[in-house]
Amino acid sequence: MIIFSKALADNATVWEALRVSQNCEQLTPDMVRFSTQHRPVVMWNLTRQCNLSCDHCYMDAGNESQQELNLEEGIRLIDELADLKVPMIIFTGGEPLMSRNFYAYAFYARQCGLRTVISTNGTLITPEVARLMLEAEIGYVGVSLDSALPEKHDKFRGVIGAWTRALQGLRNSRDAGLKTGLRITLTKDNWQEVPALLNLALEEGIPRFCLYHLVPTGRGAGIADKDVTPEQRRAILKFLAEAAIELKDKDIEILTTDSPMDGAYLLEILKGNSNWEHVRMLLKNAGGCSTGTKVANIDYCGDVHPCHFMPHLVLGNIREKHFRDIWIDDPSPELSMLRSMRSSLKGACGNCQYLELCGGCRQKAFFFNGDLMGEDPTCILADHSE
Repeated sequence: MIIFSKALADNATVWEALRVSQNCEQLTPDMVRFSTQHRPVVMWNLTRQCNLSCDHCYMDAGNESQQELNLEEGIRLIDELADLKVPMIIFTGGEPLMSRNFYAYAFYARQCGLRTVISTNGTLITPEVARLMLEAEIGYVGVSLDSALPEKHDKFRGVIGAWTRALQGLRNSRDAGLKTGLRITLTKDNWQEVPALLNLALEEGIPRFCLYHLVPTGRGAGIADKDVTPEQRRAILKFLAEAAIELKDKDIEILTTDSPMDGAYLLEILKGNSNWEHVRMLLKNAGGCSTGTKVANIDYCGDVHPCHFMPHLVLGNIREKHFRDIWIDDPSPELSMLRSMRSSLKGACGNCQYLELCGGCRQKAFFFNGDLMGEDPTCILADHSE
């Protein structure tokens, strides 16, 4: 993730709250440097079940799978992650609130001293659900709204009424005292609505605004042609950079994710600025693409992936091996390759002046080139685009 507010205005309210709550020595204010290769942030797809049918779903979520981890297996996984002292578990899905084990996992993780957040469509968050999440000490609730227009969001999410219920879920979470965030996945159909959605977050007192880039995997691969153009992406990033500075005294944090090139482009915007070197160091410490290093994914049936956008690359299964064995003690050749990728990247990515702080998106390289080490063709730097 690239926290524009932190880089440009030294303002990262939600991130700072998550960082301080960890009370761990390795946590520093340098962007997302609260995770390491041996202690990754773990994104856990609790279930494949979902009550929506979103056009871009990387999980191709829908009906329940008989392969889902049972309660005993999930508790054992939490014990392993607690032993490793991972800084955070992100509960996601499908829709994580549809998992019959969600509350058992959330409260047990709290008992083990693990920090948890939830990535949700928001439609199931009633006041009672919000109260329970607060009691379980869920540190952050991220809810997706992909349009300021209800009918447009509902079409993208596949269910009429999804927009209204998602916004109410955000409000219920906020009113319960939970840290909340409004998120948008950027496409050609909604890129012009980013200002309106940022205004909505401000009006609703939502302290985080997060822009996700479309990644071609799962159902998202079927709408790869709906990704924004380089010009549209640059326009949005410039807008967010200006907004981060303009809103520096407001209680809102602006960030982007799923696109490490955003940091490189931010430096292009800042060329000649007195804080260019400071921002470069923040981005270098963040490390760019975190696949296989600072971020790990465990899906609903226990398969471990280097990134939640890489379901095709299975590193092992926690039913057969301990997570530590898969991730640390006996990494696969593919995982080792990803961890040393900056010495193996090809094309524009391998030759880029921002290699140390970007690395492109490896899933986009694989999707478009069939090569994990290929260049990311969606790069928006002036000398790489079109």
